[in-house]
Amino acid sequence: MARHANPLLGQGERLTSIVQIPRGSGSKKPPYDFGTARRRVAKRASDTSTALNALPAAACPDDQAVAVLTMHPRYVSKSDFPLDLISAIGAKAIGSRSRLITPDHWGTKKHPDEGITEEYFIAAKRSAFKNWSAALPASASDAPAAATLQEVEDFTAFTGKAKLRSIPQGDDVMLEVALHTLGPKSTLPAFEAYAKSLDAIPILDRRVSAHGLTFIPVRVSSDRAGELADFAFVRVARGMPQLRPYRPPIIRSSSGFPFTLGPMQTQSTTTKALIFDGGIPADIRPLLSPAVTLIEPKGLAAAVPALERHGLGVTSAFLFGSVERGVTTPPPICAVDHVRVLDQKTGTDQDVMYLDVLGRITKFLDDHKGEHDFVNISLGPDLSVEDDEITAWTALLDERFAGGHRLATIAVGNSGERDRAANLSRIQPPADCVNVISVGACTSSGAKWGRASYSSIGPGRTPGRIKPDGVDFGGSDDEPFGVIATATLATGTCGTSFAAPSTMRTSVAVKVGIGNDIELTGVRALMVHRANPHETEPQDEIGWGRFEADPQMLLTCEDEEAVTIYQGELPVGQHLRCQLPMPDGVIQGDVFVSATLVISPEVDPSNSSTYTRSGLEVVFRPDSTKFRKTKSGEKKPKHAATKSFFSLGKVFGASEMDLRDDAHKWEPCLKRVQKFRSTSLKEPTFDVYYHHRSGGAAQKDPKPIRYALIVGLRAPKVTDFYNRVVRSYTGILIPLKAQVQVRIR
Repeated sequence: MARHANPLLGQGERLTSIVQIPRGSGSKKPPYDFGTARRRVAKRASDTSTALNALPAAACPDDQAVAVLTMHPRYVSKSDFPLDLISAIGAKAIGSRSRLITPDHWGTKKHPDEGITEEYFIAAKRSAFKNWSAALPASASDAPAAATLQEVEDFTAFTGKAKLRSIPQGDDVMLEVALHTLGPKSTLPAFEAYAKSLDAIPILDRRVSAHGLTFIPVRVSSDRAGELADFAFVRVARGMPQLRPYRPPIIRSSSGFPFTLGPMQTQSTTTKALIFDGGIPADIRPLLSPAVTLIEPKGLAAAVPALERHGLGVTSAFLFGSVERGVTTPPPICAVDHVRVLDQKTGTDQDVMYLDVLGRITKFLDDHKGEHDFVNISLGPDLSVEDDEITAWTALLDERFAGGHRLATIAVGNSGERDRAANLSRIQPPADCVNVISVGACTSSGAKWGRASYSSIGPGRTPGRIKPDGVDFGGSDDEPFGVIATATLATGTCGTSFAAPSTMRTSVAVKVGIGNDIELTGVRALMVHRANPHETEPQDEIGWGRFEADPQMLLTCEDEEAVTIYQGELPVGQHLRCQLPMPDGVIQGDVFVSATLVISPEVDPSNSSTYTRSGLEVVFRPDSTKFRKTKSGEKKPKHAATKSFFSLGKVFGASEMDLRDDAHKWEPCLKRVQKFRSTSLKEPTFDVYYHHRSGGAAQKDPKPIRYALIVGLRAPKVTDFYNRVVRSYTGILIPLKAQVQVRIR
């Protein structure tokens, strides 16, 4: 049967049910006995109090300072959050981050050399730290929070030099300072006064805030950057990043070639996309009507021709894909609003204006909620992501894409040819957002492809380890990406700037094709699910693989496979059991089970190590008739035996993910393919548990969260497998026939 006759199967959520499964964990043997722990922490607390008392009074608003409480790597889950110890000190947790350490002692026979742990930033009056330090040596083993002392690995003052990142040299440099704002109400005015006392100039009218962090541009002499960072509530101070589009290597153009501009009437009138970029040249705008509307926010300065050409290229990539020589362009899939956020001031004044660009983007998103289903951003800071800190771009945009109400594609940047050992080739913000599709570039649209050398590489942070999410054709020297330049000429270029809108184009085609039968989170999950891995390219460089560019291949199945979409809400405190649609009768040979599970969680930028407030834990039960072996007299288990599916080692490789048992539970996107003997699959199910937290601790009032699960079953020896699934689940699973036949070529 032709593939187009086998549409995706929908309503998989009809195969789900809520089940109660006990969740318990045994007690841990602490790494230090109480006496040893008390001596270790008392010495560190005394040193910390001395260091904090040495800070200038002006650097401590309301006489409060910040210390760093480092937990042992075996105590980093939300159930291990040291609230009792923090309360005993008289402090408040204002943020956290991850750190790779070698503890003094593990307390177990088998352990790695290093482990990922949690650093908590805690704020209190300096007198509170002093009093706690003085009381520790005589504290009893049954005192409040005494047991938690055995879980502490380190306790230090948080002062200047530890907060500096990539500080440029000079008498007048521009820094981006992130300030914890969960401390005293006087923090911001106190920082302004303290900065001015150092002859620094904080530019408060360009500050941006996100969940406990405020990012402020500050002019200062590099010689005084350490003193500036001594302010108690400074989280990090870094050299002010530049914006990517201004770097010449980003756009590599060839000479023009002829093409024919086809009709601009859109194929869909119900879907609208959004692009933030440099604008569109005035002489081209009439040609793109009515598909493209240029929007210029109030207060924007004059456009820059080079940036308009970049914006035109990005828009062209979304409208037409890669334009081919002598070929007529297909009609645009849907209308797009192009919002110009760059002007002649952008990139001047040591790039302070880059925060203005972010402000224009977030304001437009806030002012136009519900108007655009798809968003593309092909710009951002020229800065490699850092594991322990979140940028303003990532924090503010992830907030706005949480919940899955918009689907965003973001270019990962073009730093792939920079020094890898120094991490300069790593993906650039805001491509480290967890609620978006981060897109890298590959070299060809044909069968033989690889990562484009310029395309920034992963991994992403934890959580959000698999970044880029995937790659799409972005052009290469041998096969440039075609974008329109005039009414009759196109030009060849390359960059992740064009790969990202191409992925958005395919995503729109999926949504337009089957309409309301698929949610935006489902579209994202399907794009990841159908991404094709490479035989030799490592996952850190291409993510889940090359995104499928043909909607027909995304929306249909081969005769020997069945792909089902599950969409709905994950319950709180219970497991969602998802039955896999195995057909009736005997199945010959092996069955390949593939699954992709996606959520769009709220985020917590001040706690970079616990950045996602929601996470996923999945167990696979392949055979409903097989149970875990029990000891004599032990009650038979109620639920069938489990088998690892989303395995850490297989999904993430040898990485820091393996060094923190809790980390994998907070990944918002999981994907895996496994092969099984068909005889080993009897009423197989996935049990999905939704974790939730806030500030690293258990969330007090969690709400259900939307999810999308894509399950593929492929039996290579069964040529009518699809039809057998459809017959077995008649009236339950619904073939999602295309409502609109989308033309992409």
